[in-house]
Amino acid sequence: MTGNQTVKEWLDAVASRQPTPGGGSVAAHIGANATALFAMVTRFSRDPCFGPTFADALDQHTARFLALGADDAAGYQQLKHTLKQAKAQTINQAELDAGYLAAADAPMRIFELTALVARQLIAVYPNTNPNLASDAQMVVLLLEATFASALLNIRINLAYCQNPALTTAIEAKIQAHEPTRQTLKTLAPSEPT
Repeated sequence: MTGNQTVKEWLDAVASRQPTPGGGSVAAHIGANATALFAMVTRFSRDPCFGPTFADALDQHTARFLALGADDAAGYQQLKHTLKQAKAQTINQAELDAGYLAAADAPMRIFELTALVARQLIAVYPNTNPNLASDAQMVVLLLEATFASALLNIRINLAYCQNPALTTAIEAKIQAHEPTRQTLKTLAPSEPT
């Protein structure tokens, strides 16, 4: 979603018969919603850990998620061009692998930004305003969805990369954030009865 695009225009673009914006951009938007909601919870929470710089940093994360959505769409368009070249046999497997890794770059940055926001939430979660418990719990659920969606887009691209040496570093980065993902899951609300 661009700065002058309405929510309806964004949703119409997602629903259109075009490959972008697609799943990676939607993952970024889920993260942006999670972070914006977290900023709102922060602004209503009175604990000293919630200073104005904390909320301002979350606003910057929200903007970063939106930028990553655009980066993901651009990465997919570049991969599409690379695949066209591969079909015409004008590039080799190493260049094709590089194209898949480049397409996984924005989803990986979405995943890493999600981990950063999740760590920030975990650190302050017990101190959030109890009147906004459902909002804080929604932030947890949205961050879990962002993690899962970004990971799906990363792994789809890595699956086509034929050089495992190139994917090892990315998998190591993913695994480094597993403790954060598991801790976040402990904050997830149980289903209402």
